[in-house]
Order: sequence, then structure tokens, then C-alpha cells
Amino acid sequence: MQLRNITLISTEHKESGKCSSDELHRILETINPDVIFEEETDDDKFQNYYANESSFTSLEIDCIKKYLKNHNIKHIPVDINSNFNYNELDYMFESFNKYDVYKEAIKEHCRLRDKEGFYYLNSEKCIELFDKTKAIEKQLIEFSGVKKNILLRIYTSFHKEHENRENTMLQNILNYSLANDFNQGVFLLGYAHRKSILEKIEKFQSNEEIKLNWKFYTD
Repeated sequence: MQLRNITLISTEHKESGKCSSDELHRILETINPDVIFEEETDDDKFQNYYANESSFTSLEIDCIKKYLKNHNIKHIPVDINSNFNYNELDYMFESFNKYDVYKEAIKEHCRLRDKEGFYYLNSEKCIELFDKTKAIEKQLIEFSGVKKNILLRIYTSFHKEHENRENTMLQNILNYSLANDFNQGVFLLGYAHRKSILEKIEKFQSNEEIKLNWKFYTD
């Protein structure tokens, strides 16, 4: 059986500073994947992203479009449609953004992302700052008075949704790997999933019949 290598690259969906589709394209060229797993759902919208030049796009999609111009590879959506209420999500983050301590944590993330790009997004520093931000969010919920129960419900539901999506994406990558030979894959996934997906990969690998050779981009 052919060895299946997969490199996880943590990304951010919008271009800003050194975090750009050109920089991600440069990274892909160094890895030279023959399949790319995308944090997208397999639906009509996904097909339209690549068929219609004027459609919605993201940093990752822009990068993959550039890569496909010179490489005949497969790119596979592995995410699932979300039923999450995004109006509630906006309400939660608007509540957090009223506080300077939260805004400063986000500002520091943006500064490092713009300055260091994918080096930062794939670093321990990014994980540490994300954990710090989550701790701030929990503190803000705890001391939010009459809004506490509402925010806690939204926060808990949001992270359960993340959990379900991550498990499904890993299972979809495994299913593809069982059915298809490839040498080098890349999984493009938002940085907010990095810590939890690393933990899940370790547990996932111990229980499955096929052992994927996971690598983690660190520049």
C-alpha cells in the first residue's frame, strides 16, 4: 500500500499582511501535494467557487485556484454544512468585543498574523494566544450578569459544533485515504482548530486500520 503523507497547514480565511494566498501558494509549491483537503462542504456553492470567477472566495480558494493552473491534482471538500445560528454567534462576539482585554488579545493575534503570516499561524505562540483568548471569553461569560445563560448556551453550542466538524473532517479524510492512493496530501484548516485537531489526530490514529503519516507545517 502506498504511503499517504498529509501535512496540516493552519490558515486564516481572509488575506491580511503576510497571511496571503501568494504566501500559501509558495508553501504548497514546496510541499508539492497531489491532493488538497479543504475546509469546505461538498455542495453547489463549492462547485461555484471554482466554476465562477466572480463567486465568493477565500484565501485558501484563491491559493488553490493558482495552484491548479500548473498542477493537475484533486482538491477535496471534507467539511459538513452547519446548522449553527450565526446571528447568535455575532451577538456573542459583539458582547466580547465590548471589553478592552478581549480586543487587545485579538489585536495581538492580528499583529502577529500580519507580520509573520503562516509561520505564526502554525506556531505554539498562536496556540498559546488562542488559549488565552478562550480563557478571556470564559471569564467574560462568567461575569456577564443577566446575559450569562444566553452567552454560555451559545458558546457551548458553538464549540460542540466545532467538535463535530473536526471529527467529521478527519473521518472524511480517512475515508478518502482508504479508497484512493496518493503520496502527499495537504489539509488546509483554520488556525482556531489547530490545537484540538492535533489532539484528535493522535487519538484517531490509534484506532484506525490505516496509518496516515501526518506532518505539521512549521515553516
